[in-house]
Amino acid sequence: MSVSDDLAGALAQLPMAGMAFTSEIGSDRKKIYTNDSVPLTEDELILLHKKGALTRDGIRRYLVDRAA
Repeated sequence: MSVSDDLAGALAQLPMAGMAFTSEIGSDRKKIYTNDSVPLTEDELILLHKKGALTRDGIRRYLVDRAA
C-alpha cells in the first residue's frame, strides 16, 4: 500500500470509531490532525492504523508510550 492509501484508510477509520478530527498545517509545513485535542502527524495516524490502535484507548496508550 502507498502512504496516501494508508493515510486515507486511517482517516476513514476515525469517524467509524466515533472520533471527529480537524487538520492544519504546522509550523514545519507538515499536516497535523487533531482528534479530541490530541495532535497527531500523518505518520502517527498511519502507524496507529496499521497496529489496529486507532481508537481512543489505542491513542491514549500511544501517547503514554510516546511520553516515556
